[in-house]
Amino acid sequence: MVRLVEGPLTVLDAEKLYVSPTENEWTIMQNLSHTVEFMPYWGNEIEKLVANPGQNFGRTMQDEGRIRAINEHGRDNLTQIKEALPESYARLERVLGSLKDRDLELTGRHIKFGEKSLEWFIAEFVTGHLSDHVDQIKACLAKVE
Repeated sequence: MVRLVEGPLTVLDAEKLYVSPTENEWTIMQNLSHTVEFMPYWGNEIEKLVANPGQNFGRTMQDEGRIRAINEHGRDNLTQIKEALPESYARLERVLGSLKDRDLELTGRHIKFGEKSLEWFIAEFVTGHLSDHVDQIKACLAKVE
């Protein structure tokens, strides 16, 4: 993500950050603003699950906070993203760095996916999710350049 923000996105015409490549696809900035929002969100969710195993975990795509963050920050500029990204990542990194191997076996309940292990949640909602958004930004960049 940082390579994109510090590299090709820096030289991209700024208005292209806000162009939806196709109908129902997020702009580059919507992807970036969502990424900045979700890393600390999932860090907090992981921390809560470790403190109280078995609890409800996560959210759906219709979550009000998720949608609000995209709407409120989908027109941010690249400088704002560059400033927000390090702390967003740092929060998640602190939580992940504090986990013990045994924590990965803890379970929680997701409204859509049911009971899953913390290891599954991290793979699905953190690493996989981040990778998906990096791929979306790259695809969007290729379409708007």
